[in-house]
Amino acid sequence: MSKRVAAITITYNRLELTKRTWESFNAKTGVDFHLFVDNGSTDGTVEWLQDKYRILLDKNYGIAAAFYYGVQQLQDYDYILKLDNDVETVTEDMIARLVDFIEKAGPHAVSPPDLMIDPKFYPTVFKRAEIAGYQVQYTSHTGGAFQLAPAKFVRQLCEEYACLKNGDWMIGQYYRSIGCPPAYLLDLGMNHIGLNQSTPTKEYIF
Repeated sequence: MSKRVAAITITYNRLELTKRTWESFNAKTGVDFHLFVDNGSTDGTVEWLQDKYRILLDKNYGIAAAFYYGVQQLQDYDYILKLDNDVETVTEDMIARLVDFIEKAGPHAVSPPDLMIDPKFYPTVFKRAEIAGYQVQYTSHTGGAFQLAPAKFVRQLCEEYACLKNGDWMIGQYYRSIGCPPAYLLDLGMNHIGLNQSTPTKEYIF
């Protein structure tokens, strides 16, 4: 029986980045269901979402609240992917490979490494290993821009809302504490193309 995967993408303006994320993701990989949760965009994002599965919030409640609300709508899926709206998918068939790793290695919160990350923002590395044919790097957290985990662990995270709202490092620690360690699969890759603290400004080019 194949595993069902749902993705959540939270939007708040940045329409051009959202379009690039959507196009890249669909060209390289796919999921059974893709839900967008919009935090009150005013730049045309809402109109662009009209033909997609979407939840439209009346204002910007923040990433954690939007993600929490989205997860509550996804009750019949085995895996949930958090996909930020500023990510370029690099590796072909990424979702199938992430799922394959978890099915073989057990529960993990897995991500492809960000090929554009500023090294000074790289998470703390605990160890590297080859597991089930994958090069795996265990870290304090994975950033969450493109993170897949078994749905039951994602729901547990949402129930522990204090960890969810306190950001990537706390999310990583919580996942580890409940037996779902965060890890990068080093044979895969994505580009976090948005301008943020972990991406060098010189790489942010349109």
